[in-house]
Amino acid sequence: MTNKRITKGLLCLSMALGLFASCYEDKGNYDYISEDDAAGVVLGSLEGATVKANEVLKIEPQMKGGEGDNFSYLWYTLSSGSYNVKKDTLSQERELNVPINLKEGKYTLYYQVTNKSNGVFRSVVAPLTVTATDITSGWYVMKEISGGTDFDYYSLDGKKTVNDFLTSSLGMEPMKGSPVGMVFLDASYSHEEEGADGKVTKETGLSAFHIMSSQDFITLNGSDFSLLKNLQQEFYETPSNINFSHLFIDSSLRDQGYTTDYCYLINNGKVHTMGSEIGKWGYQGAGDYELYPTLVLGYFGEFAYDMKNQMIVNCSTDGEVSNAQTFFGSDFTDFKDKDMQVSAVVPHIGGFSAEFYVVAKSGEDGKYYVADVSTFPPYVYQAEFYEYAADSPLNQAKIVASPQTASVIYYAVDNKLYMHKVTTSEDTVVKTFAEGENISFIKNFTGTDKDGESFNNIVVVTNTTTGYQVYQFPMVGSAGELKTDVSPSMSGTGKASYLMFRQE
Repeated sequence: MTNKRITKGLLCLSMALGLFASCYEDKGNYDYISEDDAAGVVLGSLEGATVKANEVLKIEPQMKGGEGDNFSYLWYTLSSGSYNVKKDTLSQERELNVPINLKEGKYTLYYQVTNKSNGVFRSVVAPLTVTATDITSGWYVMKEISGGTDFDYYSLDGKKTVNDFLTSSLGMEPMKGSPVGMVFLDASYSHEEEGADGKVTKETGLSAFHIMSSQDFITLNGSDFSLLKNLQQEFYETPSNINFSHLFIDSSLRDQGYTTDYCYLINNGKVHTMGSEIGKWGYQGAGDYELYPTLVLGYFGEFAYDMKNQMIVNCSTDGEVSNAQTFFGSDFTDFKDKDMQVSAVVPHIGGFSAEFYVVAKSGEDGKYYVADVSTFPPYVYQAEFYEYAADSPLNQAKIVASPQTASVIYYAVDNKLYMHKVTTSEDTVVKTFAEGENISFIKNFTGTDKDGESFNNIVVVTNTTTGYQVYQFPMVGSAGELKTDVSPSMSGTGKASYLMFRQE
């Protein structure tokens, strides 16, 4: 039996060799071409590259042939890690010329050219290193564009501008809804991520951007603008009804040596909080209340106004909402007694000597007041009420702000910027913009400019049918006067309504 099997095996082998020899001998009877000829392209080597995150990388490949509609092109990267290797397509054009929307790290860059007629392709590889973005210090302007919300970036030195950052640089869809706010967390954010293998990794001490619109929320990595969380990942339990109205960061504890930033948001009048050790937003603060969409900075907790119960309240770092108290342990009830109909809460001074203004109409006597509220967190010290005229344009204002260095309120009515002196109740027009150029944002910003000079400016954003303009009005003296004969410092397309300043 064994000899028969061996004989049979040798016979098969000799037949196979004979067939192979026949094919080889008949070589001239067939059309044989090289793989390079079949591909129709010869690629040269690809040099390694280093690029900052979200910067445009341009590469013109060295190649012969490979042109025309008969060829397709593919640029992609593979992460260099041993596990959870991820493929990212960069472009399908012959030459690479796109922003590199990748996390910081090392990658392998691939370029592939395919002959569509026969499927034969040629490819080359090279190392790619992505470093931190240079989109850092400067001005971030949130705006409405077609389909939702995006933002523009202007560097502090004036040398760099990026328009429609989310859509043009990151390739994202616009955020749903209209702009609400943006905050930057410096090395105090925690993030957990589950890999393809089910393993959860946690990163701490990250820098991050929270960006909020009325109907959406995302968190981006502050070093490379990679997406950390979308709306459905932000909360332990995503609210069933989304109507975001305020985003707030408290970094005041850093002055005392802490490394924690506490963040707050208001959704449908309810507060949610997030600390650095969590990385997600907690459950809404319990209680039957409705917060005015402004929080006032106070150490170890913020002040707010409960419109439903007509009370000043404290919002703690764990999301608890409680009636603000006096030094003597009793509830501060001045506003409830006056049955105030509040139209604005205006932060004035934050911290240990937190102060804010409340613009309201009394339900008792029908008169209009600005209440100057002084505190010693978490206590309310007192409220002084200053009556003002019923026909004051302040009663029409929707956009309000106050500086820390003067007892005034700046406010807008259409294209006019007003100043209201709190103690004298005097209203004056500070600046009248062109007809149809209406004010959408006012805020007092302090910092250091590109020349190292300190500034204390009232920044105003206006909109027309063609786009927005940003004005920076220096404060003059201590009575709230402004230098308004300045040209716009920034301008762009879309309808802007929020501005964040970031200083390294």
